[in-house]
Amino acid sequence: VNVSDAEICLADGVGVDLREAQGIAHRLLDENSSLHEGHVGGATLSLLSADLLPGWNDEWVIPEAEEWRHLRLHALEALSARLVVHSRFGDAVMAAMAAIKAEPLRESAHAALIRAHLAECNQSEALRQYMRYQELLHAQLGIAPTSRLRELVGI
Repeated sequence: VNVSDAEICLADGVGVDLREAQGIAHRLLDENSSLHEGHVGGATLSLLSADLLPGWNDEWVIPEAEEWRHLRLHALEALSARLVVHSRFGDAVMAAMAAIKAEPLRESAHAALIRAHLAECNQSEALRQYMRYQELLHAQLGIAPTSRLRELVGI
């Protein structure tokens, strides 16, 4: 940290993990960018799985945290889809599961996991995931999955 009479700032060469994570997330969402090994490892999943300042309720934090939450969820789902295309099913499942862990009621995250299972020809896993999600939605919100998700599993 550099401190002067007028400001406090990070020293040159100090990285900010949020900026790195945002950069990775934006690259994952850009369909024209290529997927490389640095985007699919445990470090990336860890960066994309972390909340921004968890437990902080200051007015300025909430919009920033919410923006990051949406960006990372979309990035995790995009990562899962890209990994399916490259037949990296185990990694695709892990990315989708990270999105579900971050937001258990998010249907698109469950759809990403179901698609990964189906791409790997694991119909029973896909159906099991659908049923878990259906039970969760019913218990938490009293609603059913959308027709799009039902069609995905052939129901």
